[in-house]
Amino acid sequence: MMRNKVLLGIILSTFIIGLAIPSHDLGGRVANLEQVNGGFYTSQEYNISSYLDFSKAAGNIILEHLCNYSDGSIFRSADSMYEMITLLPSLADYYWAICGLARLYEVSKKEGTPNSTLSIMVSRAANRMVELFLDSDYPGYGVNLFSPYEARTTKRAGVQSYAYDALRIAEKVNSSLDFTNEKLSAIRCLTDMLYDPENGGLYFYTLRNGSLKTPDYMYEVYPNDGKRLDHLALGIIALYNAGEEFGNSTYTAIANASLRFMIDNMRKDFQGEYYGFKLAVNRTGGSVEVGVNERSAEVVVSDLNAYAISALLTAYNYTGDSTYLSLAESTMKALLKYNWDTEKGGWFAEVLEGEPYDSLDDKDVKYYKYTEIQFQMVLVLQKMYEITDLTFYVQMTIDILELVLSRLWDTENGGFWQNGNQEWQCLTDSWKMHHTLVQGVGIIALERVWSYGLPIISSVRINPVSPRPTDEILVSCIALDSDGIDCVWVNYTCDINGTITQGIIVLSPNPEVGGIYNSTFGCLNDSARVNFLVYANDTKGVDFVAGSYYFIVRADIFEPILTLRNIYPSEPKSGDEIILEFTTYEFPLHSSLVTCALNWKVNDGSFTKVNMTWVSVDGNELVWQVDLGVFGGGDVISYYAEALDESGNFGTSPFYRLKILGQTDFVTPLVTWQILAMVGLIAAPGFGFAYIWSRRRYANEQQRILKKEARRRGRRARGKSRSRSGSHGGT
Repeated sequence: MMRNKVLLGIILSTFIIGLAIPSHDLGGRVANLEQVNGGFYTSQEYNISSYLDFSKAAGNIILEHLCNYSDGSIFRSADSMYEMITLLPSLADYYWAICGLARLYEVSKKEGTPNSTLSIMVSRAANRMVELFLDSDYPGYGVNLFSPYEARTTKRAGVQSYAYDALRIAEKVNSSLDFTNEKLSAIRCLTDMLYDPENGGLYFYTLRNGSLKTPDYMYEVYPNDGKRLDHLALGIIALYNAGEEFGNSTYTAIANASLRFMIDNMRKDFQGEYYGFKLAVNRTGGSVEVGVNERSAEVVVSDLNAYAISALLTAYNYTGDSTYLSLAESTMKALLKYNWDTEKGGWFAEVLEGEPYDSLDDKDVKYYKYTEIQFQMVLVLQKMYEITDLTFYVQMTIDILELVLSRLWDTENGGFWQNGNQEWQCLTDSWKMHHTLVQGVGIIALERVWSYGLPIISSVRINPVSPRPTDEILVSCIALDSDGIDCVWVNYTCDINGTITQGIIVLSPNPEVGGIYNSTFGCLNDSARVNFLVYANDTKGVDFVAGSYYFIVRADIFEPILTLRNIYPSEPKSGDEIILEFTTYEFPLHSSLVTCALNWKVNDGSFTKVNMTWVSVDGNELVWQVDLGVFGGGDVISYYAEALDESGNFGTSPFYRLKILGQTDFVTPLVTWQILAMVGLIAAPGFGFAYIWSRRRYANEQQRILKKEARRRGRRARGKSRSRSGSHGGT
């Protein structure tokens, strides 16, 4: 049943089509396909009208797997099969579950069928959150249920913000609820315990009684009396909202002072470049030194900067001071410049001096695409759109959601996976955890863009990806709207050696697959440079534009590139069957090879040509193999590969030689004096030194490997619960 719900929004592509990838720059969204040949491809396209359907499906995941409806308990996460449930949650899990389910309840009311199951669950979850996390002796809320007592009962600003906002939302869903005292407890914790009246800003955390004197065994990378960006920004937002709700100017004044501290002390500038807000500072705003292999306090973390931008936008809404909006916009520009992956799309987790960062320098970890980070950036982009009315932010939202829905949604069992690598692949079981928090923030991100009522355009494609003068160039997109689409068209500019023409192409609805619109540019001359926008309007006259997109038409004058990839076995001996493996690269990418062959000879014999067999694809390269058979020890094989493409371009590889080794000889048994020397019973200095040195080198190598694996496992474990170490603000 769940699988049917999950697949509700999927359209299977009826044709193979290339991807035009937009770059993201507020000054103009242009993507040169010459620079993005490694574009991402998928066999599935998601119906944009299904944003709401995906939101509802994520809500069903929470109700069916990640909560206890009878008592309102929210669980932390589950494995990909929902066979293992992690019961001990953080307060943030409650917050995002309450937010997501409350949003779906409001949707059900608008649809005319209020879903009482959702409203009841929100009410019960809010009461359960208070029961589990509200401190009975001191103001404020604890962090989680899984840490040691002192750590889980600490008071952190982000946690108080989440608790306050969750209770406000629950009251809106159920008017019979009154959490006034519980909300004020969270705010008093911010003002009386966590606010630094001397330096401004909110402390990273205190003990449950407000003390800044923590036990030595309570280890945190950053000083507890310092200021960490996520907790500071979330606390600021809560104080502004509480100031309005309770008419208390003190709350607003503390919010203003804390925001001033963030602006004055946490901006990350390096060699004249602005990168956004750094992760942490000390009490007075100075630098924080961390240990080896610890996350630098200078990093610019994507989702934490989303919180900072939200704080600036909240301040702008309450004060009308355009300075806050300007800084929010410049911060978003900095994130787009450095934290956005221009090659594969999506947001890096964190960046230091403009480069993806990981304290252990594990390349794969640097490029992780955490699902929560993508959603948190979507939420702040939506806030930017709602304030500025710039549809650029909506298009950014669509670009991100297209990637997440096609790569990080579990099509088998439902739910959003925790994370993928740079290629958006979910490689391990630890990455396939379904966190309640991620489902909740996903519900809001998806429903929010749907609620705009815009005729949303996505999946803009050209086919072929790198067209030639002889190719008919197809263009297509997905365009759908709850009010119905009236018209979809392309507005293009074509530059051929300085001669510029402009035109409009109306895209027709595909008769077989709903929501897909397509047409053709026809054939264009060599060197044509085309920039185009895609427009759509709905039946109510509301317009939306996607773009701009860019491609170049090139004649195929490029020879195939051939490279030796592997030799099997790597050190062939007499009697081994020898297999050679080559790769070929063709540009334009869709150009075809007529032949791919190997020229080879043994010793002084003559060259023989044999066709190789295509076996697989590696990125943009084709992989070819040939089996040469068995040879004797001492034989020398000389060889090179050649390929001819359909345009007549001929390419050759470098020239290679391979010598076949003889069979391994049996080792002559050691004589008595050699055995005695090995155990150190007689003097044999040369042999003894070599033996001891080789053993030490082996031991050191094994230690190095084990340490590296331990660091990787530790980093993976940190990825499994980023909520404890950084990304999930306030957990």
